[in-house]
Amino acid sequence: MTQPDDTPWVRRLAATALPERPALLEELVLREFRAALLMSDTDVLPYDESYFAHGLTSLGATEIEQRLEATLGRQVDAASLLNHPTVSHLLAHLRTEVLTEFFPAAESRPGPVPPAGDSGVPKALVHDLLKDLYNS
Repeated sequence: MTQPDDTPWVRRLAATALPERPALLEELVLREFRAALLMSDTDVLPYDESYFAHGLTSLGATEIEQRLEATLGRQVDAASLLNHPTVSHLLAHLRTEVLTEFFPAAESRPGPVPPAGDSGVPKALVHDLLKDLYNS
């Protein structure tokens, strides 16, 4: 799975149990962002808010990209960092495009994707709620 020229962090990822790998990747990414944003370990960095809204500049994003590339030993797409500036998007990009051999496709998604037009809420529950609403 790993190659002789893999970095120590990638070897650690490979030795980590599959269910624990997303947390290890999150730890790495959050550490880089917190350092760039001068945040403490206890400061909350929302996954779905733009890191630019929290004070990161494009230069800062480029520096994070370079540090991640050095740690991972792999190319990180700068456009992904700049065009979709959230931690959530970056984690998905790293799992599905950069470290694919360590994150099988089924593990790359945060959860099951409901079919088009299906919100994932059981229809019986919605029906019961509407029935209660109209009967009251």
